[in-house]
Amino acid sequence: MALENEINQRKFRTEYQKARINIIYTYNWLSEKIDSIFDEWDITPRQFNILRILRGEGKPLSTLQIRQRMLDKMSDTSRIVDRLLKKGLVRKTPNGEDRRLVDVVITPKGRKLLEKIDPFEEYADKVMENLSEEETKTLNGLLDKLRNTMMVLLICLGFCFSAKAQPKYEFRAVWVASVENIDWPSKKGLPVDSQKVEFTRLLDMHKRNGMNAVVVQIRPAADAFYPSPYEPWSEWLSGVQGQAPSPYYDPLAFMIEETHRRGMEFHAWCNPYRAVKTIGKSSVASDHITRQHPEWFVRFENTLYFDPGNKEVQEYVTNVVRDIVKRYDIDAIHFDDYFYPYDIVEGGGPGKDFPDSESYARNGNGMTKGDWRRSNTDSIIVELSRAIKEINPYCKFGISPFAIWRNTYQDPEGSETHSGVSDYDKLYADILLWLKMGWIDYVVPQIYFAFSHPHAPYGVLLDWWARHSYGRHCYIGLGIYNAGTNAAWRDRTQLTRQIQAQRSYSTVQGAVYFSSASFLNNPNGWCDSLRNNYYSYPALIPPMPWIDTVKPHVPQFHVENDIKDQSTTAWLVKGANGDSLRGFAIYQTNSATVNIDSVHAFAFIPYDPVAGFTIHQDPAEQKGPVQYYFVTAISRNNVESDPVPLLFAKFAN
Repeated sequence: MALENEINQRKFRTEYQKARINIIYTYNWLSEKIDSIFDEWDITPRQFNILRILRGEGKPLSTLQIRQRMLDKMSDTSRIVDRLLKKGLVRKTPNGEDRRLVDVVITPKGRKLLEKIDPFEEYADKVMENLSEEETKTLNGLLDKLRNTMMVLLICLGFCFSAKAQPKYEFRAVWVASVENIDWPSKKGLPVDSQKVEFTRLLDMHKRNGMNAVVVQIRPAADAFYPSPYEPWSEWLSGVQGQAPSPYYDPLAFMIEETHRRGMEFHAWCNPYRAVKTIGKSSVASDHITRQHPEWFVRFENTLYFDPGNKEVQEYVTNVVRDIVKRYDIDAIHFDDYFYPYDIVEGGGPGKDFPDSESYARNGNGMTKGDWRRSNTDSIIVELSRAIKEINPYCKFGISPFAIWRNTYQDPEGSETHSGVSDYDKLYADILLWLKMGWIDYVVPQIYFAFSHPHAPYGVLLDWWARHSYGRHCYIGLGIYNAGTNAAWRDRTQLTRQIQAQRSYSTVQGAVYFSSASFLNNPNGWCDSLRNNYYSYPALIPPMPWIDTVKPHVPQFHVENDIKDQSTTAWLVKGANGDSLRGFAIYQTNSATVNIDSVHAFAFIPYDPVAGFTIHQDPAEQKGPVQYYFVTAISRNNVESDPVPLLFAKFAN
């Protein structure tokens, strides 16, 4: 009933949109009911299937036999069995015919778990059995219509498969905020060794959770987490603005190296216009830009901001970014939503409006103040885009705006939301223009709302941004920090349903989570859900065809065998010296050929002059047909080469 009311109370532009949203909501609702059963007993659907197979056979099975009986014949059956083993739901026993082999049996604990789940299946059967003749006729009629309506069927199938299946290409990232020590470092003045340990642990956690990128704040308030010729060291690093780490090191160079070593992208997050976070409390160095050029700044509430209408300011900010791109091997420059500050009430009098009247009087050129402010923001975006690409064409430029560009009551092109804040009208950021003009490479709308939000529902905003990315990449900003804050965010399926819905759109290529520290306590079990289900396979980062489409040369390699360790290692190298690579993708199959467009990567190996991939041939654990491995090279723009056979192993006598 709640689902029905939610759909009926929503306003839709067309019946087509209503049908699509209805299908998505209904599918999410059904998924929630199914997933809640498994979540309650800390088991995934594939683990459940293996237990069912073992109980049904009533005899020990090898991992190969289990895999042959599964509908989802993925290559990681052994890994899933090991997870069941750790939970005490199965155990491994010596094979009766060959002591070098191991079989798997279900334990009494596993049987008891299935007995708990059995009543739910029986309940579902009874529901279907108890349908009246009229209800059955109605249901069959609806299903017949669905099957006979090709467009709706394709939408439904597209949603079902894309929501549950893990895409081969997907951007999966986490924001790491340094302002106020939100995420890293955990506090001001932390010893250098502790800073490094914290950051590497942070990376390892997110790598385990399936992430392939981090978005790290390196310029929170006209300061720097690196040695900058323009701005002082950040107070959130050393404790005092302008004070370098001791013993000295370059945190940005360190973070980039450690991130790339794990095969992840590093996006350098800068705040464009915030200069002093809290006037009277923030540490301000004697050589800070606010002391050198006080005429460039305006105070709004308790924060000091650059004046976006000042052309010297725009040039200065561009030079700061130019310096970062020139000196560091970053994968992207990333700006958040703070252009003009929140809470501006244009024309609202002292303390309500941003105090840029003098600048507007000098430079307004007859425009309204709103149009002039937007033109200022447009100008800095254009200048930054040009500067970044001139220095490094492969360095991406991304923006993370507030979730609402405009509401429909403000603009027919806006979203069907009812918010008092919008990018266009309050932050003076015309995100759609930047996407249309190709000034930015990706957008990350911060849709930190639940599906049931009364004024800005997640599903409505997701649908809107999916239709307004104009060929650029769109990653959805997800608010994992909301876990437990209200009834909607105490729902353990809230985040996972958001991932499922996001995957139903081909124009949405991934997600970014705010923020890193929120993952530490595994809120609502979501880290487990990512590791075991939604991000259990490594995803390649989607390439950007407007940057380039050039395939790297196929990689070369040489193989070494270690008889004592029963292992084989393939040492991987570039196919050509001119290739610039992020790494190598490994594929595992049971066939001597592979179609890389239809299978997941088995592993991602970060590029290194001594990069290697090792398999262990252990006949005591597995027995079966030949396992083939293939390798591709991945360029800096994530374009993939053709595959080449790498090596193979036969786990047999």
